[in-house]
Amino acid sequence: METEVISKGIKIEVAEDASAAFVVVSDPELLPSDVQAALEANGVVFGVDDAAPSDAIKNVGQRILAASAIKCIDGTNGRLEILSLRERTPAEIKFGITNVYAGETLAFIHNPTAGSPGKDVFGKEIKQCPGKPASLLVGPSVKQTILEDRTKLDAGVDGNLKFGGNTIEIIPEHIIREDIDYSDGELDFAGSLKILGDVKGSCCLNVKHNILIQGSVEDARLIAGGDVTIKGSFVGRGDGLIRAAQNVEVHVVLNQMIEAGGSITVTKECVNAHLIATDSIIARSAIIMGGVVTAGNEIEVRTLGGELYSTTRVKLGIQELLNEDLNAVNKEIELQSKSTADLKSEIYVLVRDRMDGNDFSQEKSERLKFLQAKLRVQNELINKLAEKKDATSREIVRKRSPKLIVLGTIHQSVVAEINRVGFGLKQGYSNVTFEESKDEIIRTRNL
Repeated sequence: METEVISKGIKIEVAEDASAAFVVVSDPELLPSDVQAALEANGVVFGVDDAAPSDAIKNVGQRILAASAIKCIDGTNGRLEILSLRERTPAEIKFGITNVYAGETLAFIHNPTAGSPGKDVFGKEIKQCPGKPASLLVGPSVKQTILEDRTKLDAGVDGNLKFGGNTIEIIPEHIIREDIDYSDGELDFAGSLKILGDVKGSCCLNVKHNILIQGSVEDARLIAGGDVTIKGSFVGRGDGLIRAAQNVEVHVVLNQMIEAGGSITVTKECVNAHLIATDSIIARSAIIMGGVVTAGNEIEVRTLGGELYSTTRVKLGIQELLNEDLNAVNKEIELQSKSTADLKSEIYVLVRDRMDGNDFSQEKSERLKFLQAKLRVQNELINKLAEKKDATSREIVRKRSPKLIVLGTIHQSVVAEINRVGFGLKQGYSNVTFEESKDEIIRTRNL
């Protein structure tokens, strides 16, 4: 504490860090202006309390706070705010998966603040310490949007969200380096999934993009929004299912079912299975025996059927598959139309309440906005379904020329139909192609 005695019975005390100044008056005859002059003479010019001179005179001999500094405010460091993510299933936790989808907001990086300077009682500026930016490496798969006081981080791709130290990134393909079995239950993944082992038992994989399995698959359900590739076999009791929006490739199929929005490729053999491909079934080096194989445009196989095997049924032509699609679209339109009607009824009641001046609370107002927004989305969905219905209907009537191409031998046990024109075989044939023309089946030898 620095102390200086001023003439006329005034003592000024200043804190060592100049954060405060005090005055002690010993002569009651002094005036407030004398005290003010003494403060200024001692350099105390900032943060002076206007009432301090008078208080000091009224309280002779007492130590009165005369001036206070303004403390500096240090800035805050930048920080990462991670938003709440969806709850993970036991399988996702086990295999280290945190699902995120493109466009989803993941986190905010808050900017550092500069803080503000202070002043001591002598009027000298006290400098603050500004905050430091958050130390964070953002991967290229994370989209950054700079806002006024922070940066928004959105998922740029579907995949697995990874936080590691000071890094945030999204991995589009997740690799599982072990087997998956029935005890793992159902596993969802937002990106593409690669499994280096086998898929055992009756577990279920729901993957938005592609599935690649280096091993074999038993009675599991594999649902993919892209391709499914199985390097080994797909063999079980007949409870297994592969459903891919695009293509499927498998080495061996026994007793199982495969549905593909594109093509199905079998590289060795397919026995007593049910294959459905919107485009084609390709088995140029493989044998297909038993079961049912259905393709929209083409089936190309090395050997079809077997001399001593059960009937192999073949269906070629897109109409049947498109009819199934059309029925599904009609059911979806019916369902969504009912939901739209329910929305309109609730909106009508709320609008009438608002017009009639009834108790239209803030809660009702927010509910009305929500329902109106939902109705817009619902109408867009119905319009898209109607467009799909029209496109599917046009495809159904469009004439096609699907082919059954046998590179090796087609056995007598095969029963087939092309464009709904059925035919059987009185004998086996080699290296032939079957087509439908004017409701008749034409057989030609491959060149």
